[in-house]
Amino acid sequence: MGKLSIINYKIAIHEGDANRKLASQAVQILYKLFPSEVPKKYRKEFEELINLIEKTLNNIHQAGLHPARIEGIRNSTASKYIKLLIEIEDYLERE
Repeated sequence: MGKLSIINYKIAIHEGDANRKLASQAVQILYKLFPSEVPKKYRKEFEELINLIEKTLNNIHQAGLHPARIEGIRNSTASKYIKLLIEIEDYLERE
């Protein structure tokens, strides 16, 4: 899953707090990663992340804009989701 490697890299180098880092790749996460590609043990949390991203994007009323933050979460939760993406990448690399 090379797409995930690129997403994780861009999250890592993005300026800002965890929420802004995660939001910077929200569109990529939503449209390039598919729950069916995610290992079962991570799927529930991944789907929660997808739902948060969809809610955030639905509240943007101008086409082509990317969110600055993921709505409804704090930095600690954003960090948890970043960690999840890294764990998924690591798991897939080991398989």
